[in-house]
Amino acid sequence: MTYARAALAGLVLLAVAGCTGGDPAGGDPSDPPSSASPRATPSPTPTLAPPTIPPEAQEFGAKGAAAFVEYWYEAMRYSAMTGDSQILLDASTDECDTCSAMAKYDAGLHAAGGGYEDLPWEPTVTASQAERDYFVVTTTVATKRYRYRKTADAPWVVVSPKGRAHLFRLRNSPFGWRVIHLVEQAKAPR
Repeated sequence: MTYARAALAGLVLLAVAGCTGGDPAGGDPSDPPSSASPRATPSPTPTLAPPTIPPEAQEFGAKGAAAFVEYWYEAMRYSAMTGDSQILLDASTDECDTCSAMAKYDAGLHAAGGGYEDLPWEPTVTASQAERDYFVVTTTVATKRYRYRKTADAPWVVVSPKGRAHLFRLRNSPFGWRVIHLVEQAKAPR
């Protein structure tokens, strides 16, 4: 019972701390108070700005390819969070089946009213080198726990933290770098 009282007291303190006494919309203080009781409304979801390609990702060479892959992960997160998958498609070529499938999934998920709560992936480039007429970039990705819904009324699907390893093949075109191939690498058995 002590825990319940402490939790209730904490909630009361949070509610009181949240009251500022003023109208956050900047209303006229001389207006009489409304007779209707105020209703709690959910905070609006912050708008996620589309990522922009950094200048270093426009350079030709191993460092430019690595910087572009870091940008690609930002584009992937934007696509997953908003359902606007054009940015992901623009960072890839038609050769990248994985990229096309991800973009299609994100768009379909949002069209059905679903979506991600967040996509907390933390990629680290581990290698970037030229090979034939493209560059190969490998990454490791640490993920934190996250959730998504397949539709607006579906239960949340919880994804546990996990480590991933990706291999990208990129080609530099007149339009800049584009991902031509992406695979998740298997972890070597111990």
